[in-house]
Amino acid sequence: FFRLSSSRRAMSSTDDAPPPKRARLEELPCFDQDEIPLSQGDNTMPPPWHTGFGNSSPRASPRPDEVPRFGAAVPPHVARPRTRRSPAPAEFDDDCFPLSQGDNCVPLSPPTPSPSPPRATETPGRALSPSSMGCPRVRRGLLAKGKNMHDRIHDHISLPPLLVAVIDTPEFQRLRKLNQLGCTQFLFVGASHTRFEHSIGVAHLAGKLIHHLAIEQPELEIDERDKLCVMLGGLVHDLGHGPFSHMFEVFVNHVRQSEAEAHGRDTWTQWHHEDNSVLMLRALIQSNGIRLEDYGLHPQHDLKLVETIITGLKPGAPWPADIGRPPGKRFLFDVVANKRNGIDVDKLDYFLRDSTSCYGRPGIDCQINRLISCSRVITADDHEPQICFEEKMALSLGDIFLLRAKLHKYVYQHHTTKVVEQMVLDIFKAAQGHLHVMGTNGKMVELAHTVDDPVAYAKMGDWLLDAIEASSLEGLIPAQQILSKLRRRQLYRMVGYGYLKQPYGALSAKDVAKAVWELIPAAEGVALHDIVVSMVRINYGSSDSEGRADDPVDHVNFFNPKVNPNRAFKLARNRVSSLFRPTCFEERNLLLFSRRPEAADSIRRAFELWKKQAHLRLAQATPTMNFSPGQGATDQEKGSKPGLLGKRQQRLDFEPLSLSQ
Repeated sequence: FFRLSSSRRAMSSTDDAPPPKRARLEELPCFDQDEIPLSQGDNTMPPPWHTGFGNSSPRASPRPDEVPRFGAAVPPHVARPRTRRSPAPAEFDDDCFPLSQGDNCVPLSPPTPSPSPPRATETPGRALSPSSMGCPRVRRGLLAKGKNMHDRIHDHISLPPLLVAVIDTPEFQRLRKLNQLGCTQFLFVGASHTRFEHSIGVAHLAGKLIHHLAIEQPELEIDERDKLCVMLGGLVHDLGHGPFSHMFEVFVNHVRQSEAEAHGRDTWTQWHHEDNSVLMLRALIQSNGIRLEDYGLHPQHDLKLVETIITGLKPGAPWPADIGRPPGKRFLFDVVANKRNGIDVDKLDYFLRDSTSCYGRPGIDCQINRLISCSRVITADDHEPQICFEEKMALSLGDIFLLRAKLHKYVYQHHTTKVVEQMVLDIFKAAQGHLHVMGTNGKMVELAHTVDDPVAYAKMGDWLLDAIEASSLEGLIPAQQILSKLRRRQLYRMVGYGYLKQPYGALSAKDVAKAVWELIPAAEGVALHDIVVSMVRINYGSSDSEGRADDPVDHVNFFNPKVNPNRAFKLARNRVSSLFRPTCFEERNLLLFSRRPEAADSIRRAFELWKKQAHLRLAQATPTMNFSPGQGATDQEKGSKPGLLGKRQQRLDFEPLSLSQ
């Protein structure tokens, strides 16, 4: 009865009301060709790099006769209508890429590009149009090769196809074998992250910053080539790092200096990892057949721009004429390696990544998104366009540099880290000339000389310790003996420390080691080689024209958006809070170690005697670690004469005060 009544009512209502109008296919929802549907959150969010490959002109509105049908090919100049369509199961438009978990950025049905016309010749300094890059659908073809991945610091990030092509090369994959913090992994068990993830994080932040500037300031004329070059520079800026981070630089320069002295040369070329980053980038592009022009870049001008982004450009330096860009884009060099004030995405990433890995949480509440949103490019008084920040960010920037000093104090240059670095350095010195790596044309290259051979350097990694340990070569026995002590954590013995007064002068580690050794009686049998002196320098990463450490915030230009967003200025001293501004921006101290445990007591006594003789050059020590009696404190620091207090009372005098005390 109910079904029959319902049918009669439906039949009677058909005569009175017109049939429901079905929505046309054009009114159903479809995604814009520049947008990617996301499984959660903002499901029409375009990727940060994708605003038109090489084509910064806005798209024209479609004419009524140009509105495409569902599933039809869409020319690049036609925008789809922003309407809704009912979801169809297992059916997607070929412009849309479903993203869920993992790397699911490949479309279900790959786009079929039309025959490519002959490649157009690019005019230097102009962006490539889609037609000159190959075919009308090249944008979607390149986008299909992009990657989306999850990062523990920045969450989900997206990378354009060129960066994916660079990542999938042996030269870049080598960074998986390089620990970001080098020997700090022997101090903090969580410091196991690599330069691979750090480089990807820097590329992500570089893309966010340059995308923000392009959106907020269209007058800067930041095109897709600029964005891609900046992101590429952030990705490959650490390609030149060797095993165990900066320790390898010390090793290479030591070998070069020794070889120069052996050949009677007074000068030698100092090596920096940035030099090899440029060398490895060129080798990466050439050996893997990566054609920059396939991604809309100029093979000479843009490659030179990326290389300059890696090395940085100092303020007042001559403008490079071979990058195909005017001097008005000088701010591009402030993104990855800021030589002006040190605020760049490289530091922002490793400050957060290192502190999170070591301590389980960021060292400070550094809101990178807020910092980026408060940035703007302004031409300052030095007539150079540079990245400036809102005035309210001054205190936050000071906290960032304070975090840098604390990381150097308690992580990068901790006394345990310095001891392990010295032991690994001794291992490499003992292995030099005995351990070889295959290089170009099968040539066997020594460790320190791999920096001159890209093929050999592409194989270098932290695995060298394992190779030395597993080798059967007799020449590696001295290196294996030191490595055996490191495996058993029989580290070099720390015998003392001292803080230097300002001005520091030209006191070197060799001078201190020789002065201490001369105070040891010859009968005790201590050699100069048994003494290791490490000079530790901790500052805020900034200095004035005379080389003295200063506040890096003094080198930052600010602006006030409520007054004049296009006028840059530096904060006056009376506008900086004295509560949060330190009186000193650098400290230098020296750490003394003994390679042989049996020589530790003799070296300690001689070092205490040297400290009394050099008391005018030493400052009052600040307790940052627990020392045994007589290990580092002087009689003045104890407040009594030696020998008058018992052992237990002396130990209490060396314990640092707690915050409540």
